[in-house]
Amino acid sequence: MLIDTHTHLWFDDFSQDLPEVLERAKNAGVEKMIVPGTDLDSSKKAIELAKKYPGAIYAAAGVHPEELMNLDEVKVGIMSMAKQIVAIGEIGTDASTEELRACMNEQKELFRVQCEVAVELDLPVIIHTRNSFGETWEVLKSLEKMPRGQFHCFSIDEEALKLVLDAGFYVSFCGNITWSKRVTRLVPMVPSDRLLLETDSPLMVPRDKNGKPLGISERNEPANIKVLAEIIADLRGQKLAEIAEMTSANVKTLFQL
Repeated sequence: MLIDTHTHLWFDDFSQDLPEVLERAKNAGVEKMIVPGTDLDSSKKAIELAKKYPGAIYAAAGVHPEELMNLDEVKVGIMSMAKQIVAIGEIGTDASTEELRACMNEQKELFRVQCEVAVELDLPVIIHTRNSFGETWEVLKSLEKMPRGQFHCFSIDEEALKLVLDAGFYVSFCGNITWSKRVTRLVPMVPSDRLLLETDSPLMVPRDKNGKPLGISERNEPANIKVLAEIIADLRGQKLAEIAEMTSANVKTLFQL
């Protein structure tokens, strides 16, 4: 069994053919998917999908750093969804644009509040950090208690990887392992009991050396977990079945599926 721990199935990209997308995922051996929100509305959409496809889709609720909101509203909103989600996410910090860098203090406060909610609810976090690992780590270190969770779409460096692993976090990679040699080098460094799989679909489509999609189109989808798992297996010198077994076990441990 393969599990996609990060797919945004509520995106408009999937509005016309979601049943077919799920069927392709099933045919590829992807039996479970975690769908994170990026604000309160999309978190509710993720929950609705989980209700519609029980046992296949699981929801996470959170406010992405690009979607700054009133902190009290965020806390109340997530708390109201607590019994319907398996994680708080996707949350974190992002300094990829000048506009985002300008509101970093607000991002950090939003991230802090959501981490505290995760600890209170005993739920894992799904962390987004882009060009901002220092800021992300600063928040995590400042907490009275650090949450457990996953650094998704990991793309930093060996030093950061060691820090998150030493702190007990899990790590996942997505299509970036097909075009970034820097990221590819990190894949074998993740212990077997800390590795997860994800697509970040419909984004981050895996590509061949000529830049062509390795999936069926320019739209990424959960079925591509098999493509990524095969690449990861090759990078780690393992068999696909081993990767499937150990990452599925890790999902069950972290997200209690």
